[in-house]
Amino acid sequence: MSNKAAPNNRTQKGRKLASHLYDLDMTELLALDQEQKAALRQQYPPLTTNEVEDVIQQVVDARLYEQARVGWFTLPHDLTVLVLVLVTWLFGLRPGLIAGVAVLVLLESIIQFTFHFGVYKVFSYAVWLTYPAYLLFGYVLYAQEGFAWYWAVLGAVLAWGGTFVLGVIFRLPARMILGSLARGREAYEERKGRKN
Repeated sequence: MSNKAAPNNRTQKGRKLASHLYDLDMTELLALDQEQKAALRQQYPPLTTNEVEDVIQQVVDARLYEQARVGWFTLPHDLTVLVLVLVTWLFGLRPGLIAGVAVLVLLESIIQFTFHFGVYKVFSYAVWLTYPAYLLFGYVLYAQEGFAWYWAVLGAVLAWGGTFVLGVIFRLPARMILGSLARGREAYEERKGRKN
């Protein structure tokens, strides 16, 4: 009986440690020194030094994965802005708007059904390019397209806000499909349960 109780106690202490660590800021979590890790080991006594290190690494990995999942849903906005600005700069405003809307519809549809951590890591740097892209878009509208400066500023603001609003609208069909799939799966499981 005590042999089974020991691993269960270790598991419970590991879960409590993970819960405690998960509440820390990521910078605090990454900056834990050996003294703090020893204090954690004393606070959660059945855990060994290796187990405390393993729990810390698992919490760091879980937090990074969670951040990537949240960031994954911003990719359509960021990539749409980049395509909008690039195509507008090269071919004009009308082709830029068409390309931007097409990319937004495509990416919002794909992003709802899939997640790939490696793809996210590559494209996550696009967020840093969107800020200068807004400035470039305003400049292109002013210098190349001939808009007055206030219309160019409004165009950059609309590029920012419009991609968010349109993203929500274009996300609705995919959300409806996912909801229907979930309800169908629940109904199937319910029928399957009644037959058994």
